[in-house]
This record gives sequence, structure tokens and C-alpha cells, in this order.
Amino acid sequence: MMLAQSGAMAQQAAPAAQPAAVKPADPFVQAIAARQVADFARREGDPYAMLTAARMLKQVPMSEGEAATGDDAAFSPDALFAEAKALARDDQALLLQIRLSQSASGRGVMASAFGKGLVRRVQDVNPRNAYRFTVTAKGGEPLRIGAIGDIGTSMYIRLLDASGKQLCLDDNADYAPVCAVTPRASGEYRIDIGNKSAAKSRTVILSN
Repeated sequence: MMLAQSGAMAQQAAPAAQPAAVKPADPFVQAIAARQVADFARREGDPYAMLTAARMLKQVPMSEGEAATGDDAAFSPDALFAEAKALARDDQALLLQIRLSQSASGRGVMASAFGKGLVRRVQDVNPRNAYRFTVTAKGGEPLRIGAIGDIGTSMYIRLLDASGKQLCLDDNADYAPVCAVTPRASGEYRIDIGNKSAAKSRTVILSN
């Protein structure tokens, strides 16, 4: 009896398990995931998946880079909402849900979840040409660059250090290449966003 009571007391005294801390959202990862969900929605003709992709992208705060020339690129919240509406056809209940999601204001909690968000540029990249720019990166911290061109185009990203050494190349005949590296030293790094297609590509460039 005493052993049983001691066991019961020990169970009562045991501290309650603490819930695992929620890892802060990564804006770059969420933006790239939104692109992947949008690809799935197009393949499957799924308006609900496209709505999810639009909502995911809308949550990510963006600051426009110097080269930004407008929001009419295919990879933007408004463009994905428009695709969701087209896929929804005459489903009035879903169309209403899409309109409400598109008009909803941002949540204040995003500031703490995402910080400053991503730098976004919109750039026309001419056929069989490249757009080149430089960034200043901090040594020991991840540097991530993503380019999302027009669907069906073949884009690439090349990242070089100040000496011209290639640190990353994503050239897989895809319209949305990504480079992610952790530079050893702080300094300027050159990024080439190339278009291997025969048509101009309206390209969204994302960087952290």
C-alpha cells in the first residue's frame, strides 16, 4: 500500500510536459512553398490549392527592391488569387471565399513571425540573356536568392564571390531556380539571373 501511494505521489509531483516551442516562420521557405503549391494546383486544376498558395504568399511581407517595376508578374498574391478565381469557375461560394481572402488585411502577428520579410524585385529578363546585380552579404549567415520566371521558361541562377569564384549554380531547365549558400566572409556577391528561353520572362527575384 505504501509503495502504491509513493508511486501515485511521484506521478502527481512529476512536472507537466511543456509544449514544444513553435519555430518562427521562414519567409523565404514559405514563398518557395507557395510556388510549389501553385504548381500543384495548376497540374490538378485545383482552385482550393491555388487559394492556399495565394494566401501563403500574401502572408509573406515584401519590401520592393530598386529594380522592381510593378506587380503584374505571374508570381504575386493577386496573380495567384486570379488563377484561383479562374479555376473556381462558377462556384459562387468558393469565389466569395477567394474574394474575402484577397481583401483581408494583413495580421499584425506577421511582423514577429517573419521580421522584415523578403526583398522582392520584378525584372524583365530578355531571351537568352541575363540580369546581373550585386548584394552585400554577411559572413556565416545564409544567403538565399530565388527567381520565379514566366511559366514554361528556362531560368538559371549563378552566384559568384568578389574574386569571380562560382559558389552556386541552379541550372535545371526550370522556371524557378534557387541558390542558397552561407558565405564564409562578408562582402559583395554577384548574382546572374539568366533566361535561356526564346521569349522574354517577367521574373520575380526574391532574396533574404
